[in-house]
Amino acid sequence: ARLSADSLPPPHHFSVPLARMKFKAVMENDGMVAGGCGAQSMVLHVLQALQRLERALDKKQAQRNATPPSVVLKLTPESFALAHRGGADEGSCTWSHFVTGQLFSEYRIESKRDNQIDLEAPLANLLHVFSSCSSSDRTTIRLANGSDGRPILGFEFALPGNVADHRVEQDVPVRVIPEEEAATIREPALPEPEYQIELPQSLGKIKNVLERMKAVGAQHILMEVAQERTATPGSVAGTAGSSAPSGRAWMKFVAEAELVTISSTFPSLRLVMEGKDSRPPDGPVRLFLSLRRLTEVFSAIQGITAESHIACILQNRALVVYALLPKNLGSLISYTPAVTV
Repeated sequence: ARLSADSLPPPHHFSVPLARMKFKAVMENDGMVAGGCGAQSMVLHVLQALQRLERALDKKQAQRNATPPSVVLKLTPESFALAHRGGADEGSCTWSHFVTGQLFSEYRIESKRDNQIDLEAPLANLLHVFSSCSSSDRTTIRLANGSDGRPILGFEFALPGNVADHRVEQDVPVRVIPEEEAATIREPALPEPEYQIELPQSLGKIKNVLERMKAVGAQHILMEVAQERTATPGSVAGTAGSSAPSGRAWMKFVAEAELVTISSTFPSLRLVMEGKDSRPPDGPVRLFLSLRRLTEVFSAIQGITAESHIACILQNRALVVYALLPKNLGSLISYTPAVTV
């Protein structure tokens, strides 16, 4: 099947030649990830999460996006990254980083930009091709020129048939992003978070709480995080210095609607100190977030097979949620900016 390039910008946007630019990668569906999920399926799950987050955009933001939803692929010798910039004007974005040595059995990239290539591709086209190849044993991806001279990512794979396997070829139209523009597509620069906490393995309880808050008409949510403390042996409760940090934290969500206020607390969450230079503050940290965006973030991440989920809280600035993929395959990182209420 040959997919149409009609959903991409006009031809004059494809001004970067493919000369001296090569990319070829092979993915093998060997059940390398938890649950027997192969490399193709893992990428498919991430793309499905990005599609869910695209739906979280409000109508005004969607109307401003005249072109169909797209993702940016940032390719280097060490990393294969997907960037979803829906809501970037407000600071919302999601990135997924894959380790090439874990995701691909073969990987080759060459370019005049120190072997870096940046591409933009329609999200729907990528979803279609990875849905098709998710059950194949082997998928080969190449950057090439299509029959109309425009750049494509060509996918080749075989699907099992009753008598013999069927060889399938599908093309995804892409835009090669110029170096100057590619340099502007990067993750938000944020300071060290006050808190890093490990969320419950199952995000279903958090998602259910957020859904109930949406159901009563709440638009925003207050997120509050603080350390849990334990009594110091021999001390008198209630006196100064009578407690010490426990290495755990509690997280509280509060949402107000016209007639009701809903509050829910998740206790005893593990503090994550890896990568932090300073200890968490003594007092609580707070930020207001869009309830719609936060609900979709947890709904999207819940659909990914992740080994753990880490929330980084930056007071009055942002919530950053990491989903760490199995077998050191990579991560999905979602940035949600604070709002003023």
